[in-house]
Amino acid sequence: MLIIAFRMRSLYITSKPSFNSDTHLGGKMQSQEREDKIPPARLAGICYLVIIAGGLFSEIVVRGQLIVAGDAAATAANIIEHENLYRTGIGTSIAFLACNIPVIWVFYRVFRVFDQQISILLVLTFMTAIIVEVANLGSYLEPLNYLINAEALAGLTEPQRAALSYSAFQRFNAGFALSLAFFGAHCLILASLIIRSGLIPRIIGFALVFAGIGYITNTLTTFVAPQLRGDFGIFLLLPALIAETSLALWLTFFGVNQARWNEAAMS
Repeated sequence: MLIIAFRMRSLYITSKPSFNSDTHLGGKMQSQEREDKIPPARLAGICYLVIIAGGLFSEIVVRGQLIVAGDAAATAANIIEHENLYRTGIGTSIAFLACNIPVIWVFYRVFRVFDQQISILLVLTFMTAIIVEVANLGSYLEPLNYLINAEALAGLTEPQRAALSYSAFQRFNAGFALSLAFFGAHCLILASLIIRSGLIPRIIGFALVFAGIGYITNTLTTFVAPQLRGDFGIFLLLPALIAETSLALWLTFFGVNQARWNEAAMS
């Protein structure tokens, strides 16, 4: 088929001497230039899926199995017994936090052609959430110092080290909840850009509105009404999981509307 197409094109050029091949080549190069500028949305989708999978692994497989709510001694025993799993959870957290960098880079490049100022705000809220999470990793590492590498704490009893370890988890949970407030704001801004631009199905944008509200509400209940978080936590965060997974899958398999993006980029 390629050979036939090439021959037909050759015949067409030969039979039409007035055809300006330079103009055609220039237009083709401009078109290719525009194509090259289209952000790699599928890269963002793949990285986003890694983030979601890593977050679920850390929350369900690691912390869900090792942390016993309200029981410092049992939690300490689990960490000591499953040290490798705990360290794997830390490594996973570092890996999926690093994956956020290409995601926000692509998001900015995608949406800046529609509204650069709002896109900058999108980056700022996202990076604030990530910075809080990265700083919060210190609390995730502390239990290892209290329970595994405890030479400097030899004067403390095991219950005391267990209590310090559990206190570190409480700080970690508080820091994570704080980061979700900024990420919730990011979701609301991203939802606005998706709905306005039409680059991605607007239903995903509306789903992200509920995700953002859920994240912010989760943070507020954590600090203001913690007794409610246990009852409604899953209902606050489930919409976020659905919305973000839908966004990640769409970006991975379909990318963004290239024609609409090109139109905005050329205007």
